[in-house]
Amino acid sequence: MFSIELKTRNITVDLNALSVLDVRALLDTKKKPRDGDVILSKAVGMTVEEIESLPYPEYRKLTRFFWQCVNDPLKDEDDAKNSQSESTSL
Repeated sequence: MFSIELKTRNITVDLNALSVLDVRALLDTKKKPRDGDVILSKAVGMTVEEIESLPYPEYRKLTRFFWQCVNDPLKDEDDAKNSQSESTSL
């Protein structure tokens, strides 16, 4: 899981809440923006209405961070493995 701090709240992005079909649907250019917000809401634990009522800069910060997580979903696990190997290599 990944976390980001917005001005209004702290958000945890849980990619395990999404299926492969969800991620593929996000990439479908024929979908409406609200469809993407529905999928985003599953990963961040917010309602679609909460997402849509965010100030635009906060929404952009959240969606940019979300896409970074989607593009590198193993980063959190890799960081944990690296820190474990560093601590055990002493």
